[in-house]
Amino acid sequence: MVRSSRARDCARRLCAGTSSLASAAGAAGALLLVTPPQALAQGMAAPMAPETILNLALVGLTLGAAMLAAVWLIRQQAATAEDNKRLRADLADALNETERRGSLLSDEGQRLVIFTGAGAPDIVGSLPKDLGCPADAAGFLAFSGWMEPGEAGEVERAVAQLRTRAEPFRLEIERPDGRVLEIAGRTVGALATVRFTPLVGVREELAALRLEQDRANGMIETMQALFDAAPMPMWLRDEGKRLVWVNTAYARSVDAPGVTSAVDRQIEFLNEQDRALIAAQTARTGRFADKLSAVVEADRRNFHVVDAAGPFGSAGLAVDISETEAVRLELKETVRSQSETLDHLTTAIARFDEKTQLTYNNAAFAKLFDLATTYLDTAPDHIEILDQLRSRGILPDDRPLRDIKAEILAAHRATQPTDAIWHLTDGRTLRVFTSPEPQGGATWVFEDLTEKLQLESRLNALVRLQGETLDFLREGVAVFGQDGRLRLSNPIFSELWGLSDEFLAAKPHIRAFGATAGVSIRPAGIEGVSDTTWSTFIQAVTAFDESSREASSGEFELSNGRVHAYGIVPLPNGQTMLTFTDISDARAAERMLRERNEALENADRLKSDFVQHVNYELRSPLTNIIGFSALLRSPETGPLTERQSEYLDYIGTSTSSLLTIVNDILDLATVDAGIMDLDLSDVDIAGTVEHAADAVRDRLRANEIRLEVDIAAAGGSTFRADGHRVTQILFNLLSNAANFAPAGSTVRLRVARRNGEVAFSVADEGPGIAQADVARLFERFEANPAGGRQSGAGLGLSIVKSFVELHGGRVEIGAGPSGGTVVTCRFPAPSEEKDLAAE
Repeated sequence: MVRSSRARDCARRLCAGTSSLASAAGAAGALLLVTPPQALAQGMAAPMAPETILNLALVGLTLGAAMLAAVWLIRQQAATAEDNKRLRADLADALNETERRGSLLSDEGQRLVIFTGAGAPDIVGSLPKDLGCPADAAGFLAFSGWMEPGEAGEVERAVAQLRTRAEPFRLEIERPDGRVLEIAGRTVGALATVRFTPLVGVREELAALRLEQDRANGMIETMQALFDAAPMPMWLRDEGKRLVWVNTAYARSVDAPGVTSAVDRQIEFLNEQDRALIAAQTARTGRFADKLSAVVEADRRNFHVVDAAGPFGSAGLAVDISETEAVRLELKETVRSQSETLDHLTTAIARFDEKTQLTYNNAAFAKLFDLATTYLDTAPDHIEILDQLRSRGILPDDRPLRDIKAEILAAHRATQPTDAIWHLTDGRTLRVFTSPEPQGGATWVFEDLTEKLQLESRLNALVRLQGETLDFLREGVAVFGQDGRLRLSNPIFSELWGLSDEFLAAKPHIRAFGATAGVSIRPAGIEGVSDTTWSTFIQAVTAFDESSREASSGEFELSNGRVHAYGIVPLPNGQTMLTFTDISDARAAERMLRERNEALENADRLKSDFVQHVNYELRSPLTNIIGFSALLRSPETGPLTERQSEYLDYIGTSTSSLLTIVNDILDLATVDAGIMDLDLSDVDIAGTVEHAADAVRDRLRANEIRLEVDIAAAGGSTFRADGHRVTQILFNLLSNAANFAPAGSTVRLRVARRNGEVAFSVADEGPGIAQADVARLFERFEANPAGGRQSGAGLGLSIVKSFVELHGGRVEIGAGPSGGTVVTCRFPAPSEEKDLAAE
């Protein structure tokens, strides 16, 4: 490369001489051209002027200089040719040397990286492939891609120092196959070169030993740093049992100022007896491991001491197990306490060791599977317990026993808790939870889910029932949570307010309902409808004060004209239920009933007026007719013919019947109007019966009907009632019996007192009454379809029922033992009479 530089310098000088010669020749030519030919000719023919002589002199000097320059250039050209010849020979030698050195660099075994500036470096040569170095330049220069991170960083830092500060370096790195690669960097002139060379032979062994020593020293320093940082005392003794090294924890334990002081003063951690014991055992077995005690910081503590002999002497350490022993005792006490607690649990618990043998079980486990305590005390293994349960028919038989055993063994080997469900043959369902123990084995928890599943089943059925019930209610129901959002609703609610399923599925807030509803609430405008808006519902749902959350109700009218009743019901946990019922039809019916009631009230008033009018207009003429008929029969008016007497009899009978009908109508009207008052008194039973019998005796005699009266069972002579109305009741019953009893038959009237009642029974031997017609007999203007001797107005039994019920009694109609009809009127007759008129 030096010869190449010299050749380049000679070439530059040759080019410079050639340029100077060309310049001189040019200058001479220019001077000759300055003087024109005519001027030269004139100078020669005539005397020359001074200027001409000066020009000629200058030309002569220029030509002389040119000649001299030409001679010099010729000589220089010859020298330059000689130099060119010599330079060509040097250039050939340099090229040969370059090719020889390039062939040496390109030979496998080394690689050279040349840095010439800020650009990419040149890479020459190659390394053996078995070193694992990338062949391409980019991959090779990326040292972190094929070196260890620490080595790559060290090489990169060394290369940077070489390029910036020209600091040479030499590094050795170990490849994965154990071979050593030498990296040397130095500067050559302005170049920075880094050579990568694999070491071989003695150099390789020496480099490997150096690396091994560095690793060993690093390992020793690391371990020593670890031992110094360790919280347990450690020591190293020579063959004479003298301390040669201790760690910081040792020095602190023996109250030494530092490790050097502890070694120099030979301060011992253990007493002489313990040291002798350690020395004796290490001499026999080479190691010692046992629990010893030592005083540290004025407190005697327990240590687990380990001492081992070696080529240098012996080394030992002491682990403070005082806290561990305390924790072990506390753990033992805790386990005992927990065992006592678990015995009181209803959940079955069993603990098995790593060999699947039972180590603990509570009382609930023995009770769950009906296992004897004596059997469990033998510590059976899990598989043996399963075999016994299967033989007794307790384990489920839906799976093979080997599958259950495999599942149990897998649970013992598992690292995470497992969960399974067992369905026993007696119908019980168990949840089996297995938790692996850190020290081996597993804890099994058997939870009886039978009652829980039954309750869940009933709860699910109840929830479905409630859901179905809500869906088929005719009321709109919506439940809102404490946050004001919808929890559930039924189809009627969405139909009532015109809400979409998508809107309700989003669980909207109650404030969104007013703007989304398809119908709105009208301001109160009808009677009975309160002024209700959505703000009423919003305030009820979102109220925070529990004391203000009270049930309320009301009504409102929608924009479509429908009237709805609402209810606000506070629920537990801050929830609120809103109910909406369409009462439009009820409101319409209510208005209709109100109008009808008003019409009935008007009719009742009209009837009362009519009754008063009839009472006056009919009673007075009838009384007059009856009076004048009696007057015509008196002797003072003169004798009557037979036909006249017959006519007067007809008039008397007709007027009496008409008066009876009028009185019955007036009595019924008075009862319906609620203005009839009973004249209560102590009624003589015998006298009342006799008075009623006398009133119908002639009619019975005319029809050849016998009357039997039996008051022997009346119990007492009187009872509290209206005597006139009781007589009227008995008269109507006897008249009705006389009308339907056949000739020659017997009508029986019996009075009996029983169970706080006085019963009047009238029985006839007539055709009887069909059971289907019994209810119609008490209707007004209804007559017995079987027919009687006389067709009445059909008010007799209706009046009887009204008067008896006015007394607080009841009327019963049935068939007699030998046919006919029996009508029984029962009047209350308690031991302590009360005023029936006030009822």
